[in-house]
Amino acid sequence: MDAKELSKIAENEVAATLAELPEPIRAVLRDVPVLIESLPDSDDIAEGIEADTLGFYDEDSTGAVRIRLWIENIRDYAEDCGHAFEEEVRVTLLHEIGHVLGWDEEDLDDRGLG
Repeated sequence: MDAKELSKIAENEVAATLAELPEPIRAVLRDVPVLIESLPDSDDIAEGIEADTLGFYDEDSTGAVRIRLWIENIRDYAEDCGHAFEEEVRVTLLHEIGHVLGWDEEDLDDRGLG
């Protein structure tokens, strides 16, 4: 599967996942873009993001919150674990949404999103 196909599948899964969330959570996420990217770039790695990171929640240079999903890493992880790509996109997105909501890693683990 090429990058364009992966991106389209990921975009569809992101849209479906967001649509399933309760309205109060969707309201929090309205101004939070979800960026579908191939891999962390050299700037990301220089900032301490591991090259095999699946997703990341952060603030951009303007202070706006964003979620980034790296689909090549998600695909590789899904294949290594025998999981579906779409399910890994969903779990990674929900993990990052948890961070937007203020959950730490322990909170995410408690919810099965570790």
